Amino acid sequence: MSKKFILLLCLVSIFSITFSKQAYSVTDKIYKELSTFSKVLDIVDKVYVKPVSEKEAIRGAIDGMLTTLDPHTIYLPAKVYKSFSSDTKGRFGGVGIEVSVKNGVLTIISPIRDTPAWEAGLKANDRILRINGQSTKSMTLGQAVLKMRGSIGKKLSMTIWRQGKTRKVTLTRRMIKVSGLKFEIIDNKYAYARIVSFQEGVSKKLKKELSSYIRKNGKPKGIIIDLRDNPGGLLSEAVKMSDQFLKNGVIVSTKGRSKKKEIKKAHRKGTLSKVPMVLLINGGSASASEIVAGALSDQKRARLMGTKSFGKGSVQTVINLDNGDALKVTIAYYYTPNNKLIDGKGIKPDVLLDRKAYLKKNGIKDSEDTKITRDQYDEFQKQAALAYLKRINP
Repeated sequence: MSKKFILLLCLVSIFSITFSKQAYSVTDKIYKELSTFSKVLDIVDKVYVKPVSEKEAIRGAIDGMLTTLDPHTIYLPAKVYKSFSSDTKGRFGGVGIEVSVKNGVLTIISPIRDTPAWEAGLKANDRILRINGQSTKSMTLGQAVLKMRGSIGKKLSMTIWRQGKTRKVTLTRRMIKVSGLKFEIIDNKYAYARIVSFQEGVSKKLKKELSSYIRKNGKPKGIIIDLRDNPGGLLSEAVKMSDQFLKNGVIVSTKGRSKKKEIKKAHRKGTLSKVPMVLLINGGSASASEIVAGALSDQKRARLMGTKSFGKGSVQTVINLDNGDALKVTIAYYYTPNNKLIDGKGIKPDVLLDRKAYLKKNGIKDSEDTKITRDQYDEFQKQAALAYLKRINP
């Protein structure tokens, strides 16, 4: 271990750790642990059977520390950080899946529609066991993202586990362009909006589409907001979208280490009220999607239909580091207006539209040979939402 590196550790321990223009004193407890860490690192450097890269050793130590926290607190190397930043703009290169670590396993939150992952039939809650032949068992979330992103046109292989069975899929990376909103009018009087992602500007686009329809035709008879397989995005967009349909009250609250809650509330101005609403959710609806679902459900503004959501309800902030990398760290949890924790729990629908419901509706007996295509299942849920709106407001 170089003297320069040992000196650096000592200086960090004696004085302070700084980030985001704030200084944080190192406690005696942390100082003792850093002292132990530096000794272990020094021993490894001197006696380990092979030469040790200081950079890799430190990075491994950081990753190891963060894995003791939660799956969303991760170290972002510059390349990953750059791609992470591009996600909220709706354009990036890859195969089109949002991933997280669930119960210690790399798991798909949701595939993005019309991308290689979607076309290959990948689904929410599929577990990724291998990426390009390498086990994901000890892989951090940042490392996994870096491996999945790559040059356009290059192949990516993954071993997927689903319901006790494994299969290998090979995808071709391409530029992913996410259109945050797909809007249509059904039967000339029911508005349908699929929110693909809560990227920048999506709530404004929805408001524009609804306003345009209302100017020409008056208020729609009902509105379906489709949040299925929407992995989330920007909190601000989720709040703005919820605010369009709520006159007042809490939309979402966040609570961190301090006892004080940060509360986002609805405003009366510009609210589209008294129009019946259905929100479609499933296991791929996460984060910002769950904020909207929780807000409109708790305030009795919309009926939730579909299947239980993913259960990612934590707030992360990204802290830039001097070396060009960044730290994405969980700082709070989301709570619905009724003070229900979303993280790790998810949101249950008012009306369950699962496989059994599909089979019952279509008079089909369930068996191993019974296959339902994704399009058939999606359309069944959509038509069930439409039927509900027609029943209460024909």
